[in-house]
Amino acid sequence: MSGRCASPEEVWGYIEGLERLGMKLGLERITRLVKALGSPQKAYRTIHVVGTNGKSSTARFLSALLEARGLTVGAYVSPHLLSLAERQMVDSVPSSETEFCELVDRIRPVVAKVEHGLGRGERLTQFEVLTAAALLYFKERACDVAVVEAGLGGRLDATSVISSDVQVITSIGREHTELLGETLSEILAEKAAVIPSKGRVAVGMLDKELKAELKVSCAARQAACYFLGEQFAVLADPKAESFEVFGIYGCYTDLRLKVLGTYQRANAAVAIAAAELFSGGELDDDAVRAALGSTTVPGRLEVISAQPLCIFDGSHNPPGMAETMLSLQQMLERRRLIAVVSVLRDKEALEMMRSLVPACDIIFATQSSSPRALAAEELAAIIAKVGKGPEVFIDPDPRSAMASAYGLATSNQVVLVTGSFTLISDLKRELK
Repeated sequence: MSGRCASPEEVWGYIEGLERLGMKLGLERITRLVKALGSPQKAYRTIHVVGTNGKSSTARFLSALLEARGLTVGAYVSPHLLSLAERQMVDSVPSSETEFCELVDRIRPVVAKVEHGLGRGERLTQFEVLTAAALLYFKERACDVAVVEAGLGGRLDATSVISSDVQVITSIGREHTELLGETLSEILAEKAAVIPSKGRVAVGMLDKELKAELKVSCAARQAACYFLGEQFAVLADPKAESFEVFGIYGCYTDLRLKVLGTYQRANAAVAIAAAELFSGGELDDDAVRAALGSTTVPGRLEVISAQPLCIFDGSHNPPGMAETMLSLQQMLERRRLIAVVSVLRDKEALEMMRSLVPACDIIFATQSSSPRALAAEELAAIIAKVGKGPEVFIDPDPRSAMASAYGLATSNQVVLVTGSFTLISDLKRELK
């Protein structure tokens, strides 16, 4: 135990000083750490959310649905936009800076003791420490259930230290291929590994081949698997304000979301199915309506200003960007975009730009604070490969790029900041 709570600056420095990714993936380090902390994850029930896109939105919807049943609900989500404290929430309220500082300060000696028993040169990673801190926080806040979003993959992700009652697979796309596998089948296998024997799984939209593979995998585990489009479904006109969900056990009507994006309806449907599986039956229709209608998802089609209309969206891979552009097309009809864009080097930037570029009049290629960000000049060259299209300006300074976009926007244009959550985070700090 330390004698005082570390300052936010000290906590940030400590966390930033931890390794992003260890010498090897695995659960040995996190298992030792949570055991040393008294295995807090055993104090409440858990739901594990894995997938490529839609995890955080689905986790937030699911948390709200369970809160509406009178439960105290923890949620572990990522990434954060302004503070690491945002990653752990209870009843949809993030922990405070003070709570986070005190918690991390208390577990630092435990982390040091665990690391002393590891192999030479091996350390706990940043994500492992944050995960353990969140699991302890949920115990100390007397949560009934925690909705836990995986960070990377599933099988060897630190969050797999939990033994979940219900599992959620939101979507499968190409990501982290150097760690999860080159093919979608390999990536699915890594994420589906969180499903235990006789598990209960709610699944978003998958293509026909992946769906067949997951059915075989679940059958081998004697797990019950429920698919969007089969055992539950969304009924909606994309242009209508409300929609319906035919759940596993009940039908929920006149649903409206506070968050933008038609793709969020699928995430909400998956959350409803998972909540039904956890609860073992139909949910209250009014409670579902209220929960979904009040849920916010920072950094996902988030309106920042009205004049000009400015939207922040953290789409950071090709499927996510494609969904974002489809939603914007439906929402904004013929309005054109002025985009401020930064993309991380390990993402498929060219494929992302193929979705974005045709809708833009102007693009500012910029560079977020992430060490993995493409240089603004490199991103501009990638945009040029898409073909003749918008005018492209290179400005490595996100704040300057956004100010220029604001200055050029006409009444018929929308400023879109996208491509990276780090870019969103950088600009939110500036705006704050």
